[in-house]
Amino acid sequence: MSTGLLDAAQRLVDLLTQENDALKRMDFPAAVALVAAKEEALADLTKHPAMRPIPPSLATLGQRLGTLAAENQTLLERAIAVQTRIVRIVARAGAPPPAATRYGGHSNRIPSNRAAALALSTSA
Repeated sequence: MSTGLLDAAQRLVDLLTQENDALKRMDFPAAVALVAAKEEALADLTKHPAMRPIPPSLATLGQRLGTLAAENQTLLERAIAVQTRIVRIVARAGAPPPAATRYGGHSNRIPSNRAAALALSTSA
């Protein structure tokens, strides 16, 4: 049996473990720093030919990879939800206050003492 396939699978297991740990700590910069290495490990894994029959050590590693990948998906979804909430908070903070009208004032606006927000970005 070629150790290249086992080594590639183990490398991906190690990287997913590191990324999942970073995502659990909500250490997004550490998780992002692993993306290139994870993509490289996945590409390396897929270039190896399939083995028939599958050795027990590879089957065990494959099950571990499946478990880690499912956990990684859940953690990434959570990270995206957190980042989305942060973006919404920042967007709301930068939005101008709603115009206040006086009761019966026929659309006369009360001057605001709050400075108007400027655009945070010109592109999304």
